[in-house]
This record gives sequence, C-alpha cells and structure tokens, in this order.
Amino acid sequence: MSHGVSKIIMFAAAIGLAATSVAKADCESDLLQLEAAYKAPNLAAPAKAALDQAKPIAVAAMKKDDDASCHKAVADGLTKAGIAMK
Repeated sequence: MSHGVSKIIMFAAAIGLAATSVAKADCESDLLQLEAAYKAPNLAAPAKAALDQAKPIAVAAMKKDDDASCHKAVADGLTKAGIAMK
C-alpha cells in the first residue's frame, strides 16, 4: 500500500470517529435539557409523565449513536411537557 493511500484511509477513519463523537455529544446535550426540565418549578404530573416517556427512548437512541432519534424523543417529550427546547 502506498503512503498516500494509507493517509487517505487514516483520514477517513478519523472523520468517521469524529462524526460519531459529535452525534453522541449532541444527544448528550439533549439529554441534559431533558434532565433540566425535571427541575422546572411547578412541574405538573402530565408534564413529568411526558418527560418520563421520552427519557428511555432518548437513552436507547444514544446507545445506538442515533442522534436524530434521540433529538426527536427529547423534543417530543419537552413539547408535550410544555417546555421549550433550547
């Protein structure tokens, strides 16, 4: 294998790893918003139930590195709870 080809392979692997890390970081920030929502003053029972439903879906999506599903679950939970997503 030539030196140029090995550089390309290493670069491609680095990009793939970076993309995975970014997706996980985005999901983690979404989960932090979800956790912060639990601390909202006067959180009604239906709002807490919406957050409780969203949490396991988002965590499962994070474990699969599925940022889109994680974000959707958190956004849906916050919306149902009446809390704006940042």
